[in-house]
Amino acid sequence: MGDLIQFPTGKILKNEDEHFKDIVNSLVDESVNTAQHMLDVMEDELSAMDIDWLKGFNMRDEQYPESRDAFVIVNMIYAMFLRYTEIPHELHNEMDLLYVNIKRMAEQSRKLQNEIEFEPDFNLDGDDDDTT
Repeated sequence: MGDLIQFPTGKILKNEDEHFKDIVNSLVDESVNTAQHMLDVMEDELSAMDIDWLKGFNMRDEQYPESRDAFVIVNMIYAMFLRYTEIPHELHNEMDLLYVNIKRMAEQSRKLQNEIEFEPDFNLDGDDDDTT
């Protein structure tokens, strides 16, 4: 069987499987590019903020732990976009587990903060001012 040609453009029509494969590939490429762009923006913003304690912060060189973290973050952003478009990714299960663990940790932290009672070892009424 020959190719299907669209009239009047003369464009050769692809079969349905090829068409959907092209759509998925396009979404994957755009997701990668968008996630990488978001990392670039974050890096630019951090640099522009000129935060003293972040001098030397390096998200590009894999020898630094913050670079490895950035690699994970950009891949999680990419996987998030794929989940939104209903394209499966191996990170989705890991992200679901991480979500549950982070929620559990946040709840535990909230409970601990509510249990802490502040009992000062000094008098707040001002009578113990030793500057006089």
